Amino acid sequence: MIRAALAFCLVSIAVCQEGNIVQVAQKLGATTLLELATEAGLAPTLSTGGPFTVFAPTNDAFAKLPKRIVNELKKNKELLVAVLKYHVLSGKTYSSQLKNELVVPTLDPTLNCRINIYQNGKVVTADGSPVVMADQNATNGVIHVINRVEFPIPFMDVVKTAQRQSELGTLVKAVVAAGLVDTLSGPGPFTVFAPTDKAFAALPPGTLDNLLKNKTALTDVLTYHVVSGTYFSAGLTSGAVPTVEGKSVNIQVGQGVKVNNANVVVADEAVTNGVIHIIDAVLIPPKYNSNGSGYRFHP
Repeated sequence: MIRAALAFCLVSIAVCQEGNIVQVAQKLGATTLLELATEAGLAPTLSTGGPFTVFAPTNDAFAKLPKRIVNELKKNKELLVAVLKYHVLSGKTYSSQLKNELVVPTLDPTLNCRINIYQNGKVVTADGSPVVMADQNATNGVIHVINRVEFPIPFMDVVKTAQRQSELGTLVKAVVAAGLVDTLSGPGPFTVFAPTDKAFAALPPGTLDNLLKNKTALTDVLTYHVVSGTYFSAGLTSGAVPTVEGKSVNIQVGQGVKVNNANVVVADEAVTNGVIHIIDAVLIPPKYNSNGSGYRFHP
């Protein structure tokens, strides 16, 4: 079942509000967003321009940011403007117009936002941030309230993003050895559960070396970590999920998220062709298990 705290039902009828985007945001209590928009010089545009679609983080969302990031946003106006523009789309887009895997341009011309809809429309995310209140109508646009601040990180595909992560060096080496670079750099979209270097090092002695010598087995193991589609943490539910390898992994959602025996230690690394969740153990397809005595991969 979807976590109740994240669940909300899409409505096709906009909630009527009086006023422009700034005035409606004020009524919704998004005061931190408005303070930052004023400091960035964007408040007049949001008041008189448009129409716009705004994904508006709550005050709690800003409060959860590390203090150093908030201070940097207040000191660096260029960065602040970029972050705020990343939450704004041109035009008026209601929830009924949103589709799964929809990629939409933001007011930052260099970046797009990926919309995902999970569980028959009950959870919607904008680049992984769940929408908690949809379709707040304004005279010059519409507001969707979200519970996390998004940052305009220069997105890259699965492989290029993994290459920039120091803890994923072994995974990148394995992807190259298996000949999967072009696939995982392709359009996807993919959800990748990415084991850390420590996870690979914890495999039984000789396992990794034998995998690297056996392209078929290596490909089976790596594709067992990949699910078709984009599933941010808000869209993960407990149960079996089919992988592109052909077998399913078991997702357990509780205080954190587990995938089989692995814990998700870093969630929601957005990439241009999906999302990466970093995990602390390597997932082994069932056909390679050997009665608890280790894993047998032969070169």
